[in-house]
Amino acid sequence: MDTKKNIEKISLLKEKMSDWHKLSDEELFLAVKEFEKTPRLEVSIYYKDLFNDPKFSQTLLDIYNKHKDVTKLVVLLVSAIGNMIQRYDLPETKEIYEFMLENSDKSNIGPYVALFLPRFKHFESYDKKWEYFMNIKKMSPKKVAESSFETIMDLYLEKIPETYKNEVIEYFNKKVEKSNNEYGKQYYRDIIIKIMS
Repeated sequence: MDTKKNIEKISLLKEKMSDWHKLSDEELFLAVKEFEKTPRLEVSIYYKDLFNDPKFSQTLLDIYNKHKDVTKLVVLLVSAIGNMIQRYDLPETKEIYEFMLENSDKSNIGPYVALFLPRFKHFESYDKKWEYFMNIKKMSPKKVAESSFETIMDLYLEKIPETYKNEVIEYFNKKVEKSNNEYGKQYYRDIIIKIMS
């Protein structure tokens, strides 16, 4: 699909979702599901105005506030907003930060939040940062949780507090044992060496 068609598609989805009150729950879910894929497309300056849209991000938060209990919908909203911030510089607001924080330890949502939350400016002053990081790897779905944990450890590798180093090293030692190829084993060994140095 070319850029022009994508711009049209994204614009139509945003228009439809802006009138989300008129949609059935199923129509809303399908629209959000379709929209969530779009900020994950190959990054293009042509999409910047479509995704760097504070008014529309508020619409997404309004949808969330009405449908907090629909886990699959919340995951899509987390991904859409997170990618809009990370890839298209959507301004991070207190409301968006609180939305992410509110969902950071929820089952089946938390690992997706972990892909974005540690990069938030508001998160820098979060006082339970390391407790949160260390809990991520225990969340479900497990595969996403472990991937999020590993990404965060890579991001904060030089900042791991002494109190958590052994637990992190133990985690990566288990990854070395479970890895079924030499490249994977070496990748995790290299992380351990960096943590120990």
